[in-house]
Amino acid sequence: MPVTAEELVRLLAILAEEENLRVTVKETLKGGAMAGAGAVIGGMCGGPVGLAVGGAVGGACAAYMSRKIQICAEILFEMEPKKRELLYEHFKSIITGIDAHDVTSLGRLIAGDPLIRGQALMGLKDFVGGTMSMQIID
Repeated sequence: MPVTAEELVRLLAILAEEENLRVTVKETLKGGAMAGAGAVIGGMCGGPVGLAVGGAVGGACAAYMSRKIQICAEILFEMEPKKRELLYEHFKSIITGIDAHDVTSLGRLIAGDPLIRGQALMGLKDFVGGTMSMQIID
């Protein structure tokens, strides 16, 4: 019985938990804009001292607002069915390249073979980074 999208998501979630992978939403540009806006507003209101204070306050707010870190396994379980199918399509080339006919044999291969485990991790990182616009934190 071939591996289904649901089984693949569960297997990748287990892999992500074992590797303690976390994801963060890419909000670097928003954070920089907030810090810059704080500096500009502070500079307009308080001159050079306001510039420093506004930049510090804007930077602190940006750091607080961009703390959107979640566990990768949770993200995988919360994915909508359409994204699960995209993940399955993304992994089809990896799955067909190895001799695994069901999720149990695929799980054993990922657990036992460092090369296949590395391919699965890279595929997961590529999918999360490209399709979901998130960044994996090792």
